[in-house]
Amino acid sequence: MKNPYAKDGRLQNVLALIQVLAFSPKTRRTEQGLTTELKRSPNDGASSWIELAKEHSEFFRVKEEAGKATHVSLIARNAQQSVADEDGDLSKPLLTSDIANKLMEFAVELHDKEMRRKDFWRTVVTPLVVSVIAATAAVTSAVITALYRQP
Repeated sequence: MKNPYAKDGRLQNVLALIQVLAFSPKTRRTEQGLTTELKRSPNDGASSWIELAKEHSEFFRVKEEAGKATHVSLIARNAQQSVADEDGDLSKPLLTSDIANKLMEFAVELHDKEMRRKDFWRTVVTPLVVSVIAATAAVTSAVITALYRQP
């Protein structure tokens, strides 16, 4: 989609997805795992959390493999160096709250920019059209007045 942040409820869904993937012990989640964790499906018209993540490749990576469930992960978390857990298994560490907050602030900024772009016609084009109409009316009025004054 051209303006995914312009959808009603989209920002809230992106923020929720960032939080789940930043702070959950699990680095990646399937559609079922996300729905279970978030206790709902996306409420902005997206057909699934996977579809929402695909529309926001600035934050999320969607991995589709034949024979395996499609899953979503947070790019910032995947970019970190893997560390060994208590069992010796390698995993990606949780994001710090500072990094997660920066990601959420970035999502809010992107949302605000898209909303300003969406409302551009209201704030710029509408006044411009009104000005052109007013100028045309003034010129027409002057011409009509001049025509009727001549004997």
